[in-house]
Amino acid sequence: DGGRFRFVLDSVPEGTYQIGFFHPTLDSLGITPPTRTVSVRRGDSVFVELGVPSMTTIVRAICPDNATGADKGLLLGSVRDAATDAPIGGAHVVLMWTGLSVGNTAVVKVPQAVNVPTSADGFYRACGLPADTRVMAQARVPGKQQSGWIEVKVPGNGLTLRDFLIGTRPVAVAPTTPAPGDTGAAAAPPAPLGSAVVTGTVTSNAGKPLEGAQVMLLGTRLVTRTDERGAFRLGGLPAGTQSIEIREIGYAPRRFAVDLSPHRESRLAAVLDEKAALLSAIEVTAKKGSDIPGFDERKRRGLGTYLTREDIEKRGSIRMTDVLRGLPGVQVSWDGTEYVVQMARAAGLGYSCPVQYFIDGSPFLASLDDIDQTIQPEDVDGIEVYKSASETPAEFQTGGNGGACGTIVIWTRRGGGRKR
Repeated sequence: DGGRFRFVLDSVPEGTYQIGFFHPTLDSLGITPPTRTVSVRRGDSVFVELGVPSMTTIVRAICPDNATGADKGLLLGSVRDAATDAPIGGAHVVLMWTGLSVGNTAVVKVPQAVNVPTSADGFYRACGLPADTRVMAQARVPGKQQSGWIEVKVPGNGLTLRDFLIGTRPVAVAPTTPAPGDTGAAAAPPAPLGSAVVTGTVTSNAGKPLEGAQVMLLGTRLVTRTDERGAFRLGGLPAGTQSIEIREIGYAPRRFAVDLSPHRESRLAAVLDEKAALLSAIEVTAKKGSDIPGFDERKRRGLGTYLTREDIEKRGSIRMTDVLRGLPGVQVSWDGTEYVVQMARAAGLGYSCPVQYFIDGSPFLASLDDIDQTIQPEDVDGIEVYKSASETPAEFQTGGNGGACGTIVIWTRRGGGRKR
């Protein structure tokens, strides 16, 4: 308790000894805590303090000097099989975040990513991550399995420990979507994606159970609601480290990382402690156009499809793929694991031709399943969709495939409305 320890040494001969301690986390970091010399004498008591190096010292020992500092941190942990708990060597931990690039005339938000392999015993370490920044993380076994995306943060010149579980995710049947105006039978429930189960409670920061809160496995249609006790049970989940999103009226949405096992129920005690601000009555007046640089001018040319913030709010979508669904030239399909965004033209080419994304004016190289994990609809100020290279403005033909398969330009509420 409190790190205190006590030995009764009646059976130990008098003499001089070395005393130390062991901890699995320190062992995974490759750190051996220093020992102390102790003299044992009959009838005497000895007080010994043991400790570990400071966090700054640990980070500097693990990371190169050019990857440390007050604005950088360290993320480390292990990747294990969800079914057997065995370490997985040769896996990859993918980390994505949005950084700032300072130019001569503007500060631009630039998507960034790193890919960190695991050692033979399943451990990984990622140095030089931006401090106090939301980083999206996922563990992958190339060509086989992957965890869900979760959010992590690292402190400046400090470290965060995060282990990942990876489980096999069965191929699911594509969910059916009712035709517009169809008032017949309700849509079929989503197919199970595994045998894992998570149970738990949702409460306010004052301890009040929150009834009717929505509990959803991020990136899927698997959802449930809490009962009058704030309790919930969500089954049919894929094993591995996943992200649960909880929403309740009057509270800001919040995500929680959970480690799901196919053999036992996982438990989550969620607390919604950020109550949404209630706005007083305000007067709304019309404005000439969008604050997004060049948005109105490009729209007047008549090429492409454009969504304003008001258009996005009317759709009431919870995922970016839902926002894009149904737009002219855009095809959102279910590949058995994720929703995939393609242009209708690209879908018929017979080979992979990914959509070129731009976020706040900068190219964003996204894999098929990254856009839902990177951006949420409530963060978007405007969207531009161009079906081919001939439609795409010159300023959006600089990255990836040059917009040959089509280009989707996304402006965030913090980056889009800023004049450059």
